[in-house]
Amino acid sequence: MTKLWAYIGLIGLFIIRHPEKNTYYISTSGDDNNNGLSVATAWRTIGKLNTIILKSGETVLFEGGKVFDGTIILDSLDGGTRTNPLTISSYGNQRAIINAADNRGLWAYNCAGIRVKKLVFNGSGVTTNKQNGIEFYTDYQFKSLSFIEIDSCEVKGFHGYGIVIIGDKSDTSGYRDVKITHNIAHENGEAGIGSLAKYPAIPHKNFYLAHNKAHHNKGILGKTYNHSGNGIVMAGIDGLLIEKCEAYENGADNRCAGGGPVGIWLWMCKNGIIQECESHHNHAGLTKDGGGFDIDGGSSDCIIRACYSHDNEGAGYLLAQFDCPLKFSNNKIINNISRNDGLKNNYGSITFWGANETNKVVNSEVSGNKCYVTARNIVNGKPCGLRLSGNHFKGIKVINNYFEIYKEGQYIYADENVNPDGVYLKNNIVKNK
Repeated sequence: MTKLWAYIGLIGLFIIRHPEKNTYYISTSGDDNNNGLSVATAWRTIGKLNTIILKSGETVLFEGGKVFDGTIILDSLDGGTRTNPLTISSYGNQRAIINAADNRGLWAYNCAGIRVKKLVFNGSGVTTNKQNGIEFYTDYQFKSLSFIEIDSCEVKGFHGYGIVIIGDKSDTSGYRDVKITHNIAHENGEAGIGSLAKYPAIPHKNFYLAHNKAHHNKGILGKTYNHSGNGIVMAGIDGLLIEKCEAYENGADNRCAGGGPVGIWLWMCKNGIIQECESHHNHAGLTKDGGGFDIDGGSSDCIIRACYSHDNEGAGYLLAQFDCPLKFSNNKIINNISRNDGLKNNYGSITFWGANETNKVVNSEVSGNKCYVTARNIVNGKPCGLRLSGNHFKGIKVINNYFEIYKEGQYIYADENVNPDGVYLKNNIVKNK
């Protein structure tokens, strides 16, 4: 009996000594010599916060409506779990402002189990800032990181992405269970919101984006080797859902002639869905893209459905395969609306493009869409309902769609003859207005 009671006492002692889940406060009226554990004893600077190891279940709260200079830095010693995350947010009725100047707003390296919410991140502008706004980055080789939530933040003025999730060192290790919701990303260079992976791998899993706005991410004037100025662009994910998001007025400063930005799109993804989103008034910058929605290179089993694209310079909806080791297959554009798209460079409401004979758009379906080629505010060229760019297609079914063509537009614009085994058309209604 003596040993039993001693064992129970040891358990009780262990429970009593378990570390508390602290809430830390940061205020412009605080002092870094304080303990940070209350509003009255708050710290003053982000620099002080960056010296603290932040654990599962802990919370960091910045004073709402106030400005804090610097970068929030997290590393592999920081973080929590899905059920007990580390939370970084604001207190009071307003959101705190993180003034990143020429640097990142939040830099999370090899850590997860983190919730970031109700904060504003300001960069110094596309031309002077050199970083991303909120960046989660892992270079683990054999370890995937689980749970990130970014909610109700505003991110603007960064050279790269407003919000980006990156895992570019491993074919298998990335992030999983990521939620990006109710954010506004604007006036950034590369894109509003995005993800990247080691090319051509798909290491990320289970991403959810909803109720985000990406606007006036114009691009990078000095970047000519690749496109810039995207709204939302996701890559390297198996299991992606984007819904109820909006992208507009992106891409005007893109200066790549070989490719252009798109409002909302994915590439190198599997099992991705874009639904109930709106993308409009996006720009090509130069000669390519500037469209509303896109399923692009290396993607398979992806769907765009119940979306609304309008007044874009590029295609309303694009299926495209560049020269990519991952093949394009079994993608669908179904039950969407395109209105007044294709205003520049001869794009269509729906457009197909394959890079070459080994990189075709194959085994895909376009059905139940309503396309209104109203041809208002044309920049150049002639908009169309269906654009066949090149002849690198196989097994595309275009069925049961409605095309309404106004006098400045046309139904089909094809660079060359396309056989029915490439693009098969059936039961489409075409009305000339």
